[in-house]
This record gives sequence, C-alpha cells and structure tokens, in this order.
Amino acid sequence: MIIKKIWTAIYAVMLASYSAVCNGEVAAETLSFAGSEYTLAVNDDFDSFNESLWARVPEMDRQDSGGAWRDSCCTVKDGNLVITCTVDGNGTPISGGVRSTGAFEQTYGLYHIRFKTDNADGLWYAFWLLTDRMEEGSVGNGATDGAEIDIFEYVPHTDEFCTSVHWDGYDENLKSKCVIYNPGPSFCNTYHDIWFLWDETGYKLYLDGTSDKNLIFDLPGDKYGDGTCSVPCDMIISAEFGSWGGEVNPSQMPAHFYVDSIQIYKR
Repeated sequence: MIIKKIWTAIYAVMLASYSAVCNGEVAAETLSFAGSEYTLAVNDDFDSFNESLWARVPEMDRQDSGGAWRDSCCTVKDGNLVITCTVDGNGTPISGGVRSTGAFEQTYGLYHIRFKTDNADGLWYAFWLLTDRMEEGSVGNGATDGAEIDIFEYVPHTDEFCTSVHWDGYDENLKSKCVIYNPGPSFCNTYHDIWFLWDETGYKLYLDGTSDKNLIFDLPGDKYGDGTCSVPCDMIISAEFGSWGGEVNPSQMPAHFYVDSIQIYKR
C-alpha cells in the first residue's frame, strides 16, 4: 500500500491538476488532460474484490490452443487483481479475467491502469473495451456504432505490445486495425502505467508517463475504424492462451497478470 501511494503521488505531480492522490482512500475528483477536464468515474486499488464493479468472465473455451477461462484463475491478493495462467491436471491451459458488464460502461474517457506481467510463452495479457453492438454484429457504419477497443494486448513470446480496433462484428464482416510497439525483454516483471485517451478524434496511448515522449500510439478514428467508436463500452481485464502467444511451455507456469490499480475518468 505504501508503494501504491508513492506511485499515485508521482502521477498527481505529473498531471498537476489532481485534487487528491488516486488510491482507495482518497480519489482524485478532477484532472486536466489534453486540453479537457475529466471527472473520476471509477477508482479501484484492488484491496478487495469489488463485486459491485467486476464479475469474473464466463467460463468457456478460448482461442485455438485448447485454452479455457476459469473462475479459479482470478483472485485478489496483496492489493492486486491477480490473473493466474497455468496448465491444469488435464493438460488444459487455463486463465481468466474480470468484466464490468452491467455495472459500468461509458463513451469516451481517460483510462489508467497500473500492472505488471510475468514472462511466459503461449499467452497474452489484455485490457480492452467492448460494446454489445460489436457482439451483435452491427455492420455498415464503421466503428462508430460499436467496436472492440483493445487498449493493450501484450505478448511476451514475440515482445509485441499492441493497440487494436475491431469493428463490424466477429463474423466474415470483421475488420481490424492494429499498431505494434516492441518494449524489450525488460518489460516483464516490472510495474507499468498506461494512460489511454478515447475521444471523438480517436485514441491515444501513453506508456509510463503522460508527456509527449510517452505517447506511443496516436490513432485517428477515421483511419482506425472508419470512424471513432461513439457508443458505451464496458471494460475487460484478461489473460488467455492462443497460437499468437507461441507454444505453451508448462515449465514456465504459473504466470501471472498483476493489476495494482485502475482509474477511469469521464468528461
């Protein structure tokens, strides 16, 4: 908890307009970012599992490597949301996640997450936004009427840190646009801070700071989605196995996705 307060205090200085330190005890109410004023909508430092905000993702088979989501893989420990990735006694790669469906969604906003990941093959870690309209297969208006917005997906095996927009449903009409950053092997096992700005113009992602030098992705909505998503999305924090992550190496398991805190701001 002491470390958490130190880091949140640092970001209070960096953003200057914080009215308070952003932790579970005293939340920042407003801040200025990229010329707009934002108000705190969600603040979770994972001192406990907040069932009024999060539900575990449904247990189901995932992707193309025989992996599955399991409730038991998602816990809260030592002030972190902990998503455990491992191979069960039947040889099935299992992981999990949480979702704010039915509890929180918003259109546009500023999203902050502080996290670290273990280094392991066969999987990736993600923080993403999703609207029901994407799942229903809304087609024809680009991303404006629904999208999956992958704030980040991190694949240790290939050292790929990605931000993506998917639109027009998940069937044969699916369209996607992705950008990739290679952070290097030291990215794992260290806490990082992501600030993600979603507004009418598109999407911007800042890594480990909020100055221009920390802006690694600037994605105009007209080029990444044929228009910026303009409908409410809920949040998902997850990890999963699939061929994109490389071959599963049981000797590297368990691997973990640690989320120290999350703050969401609205305009």
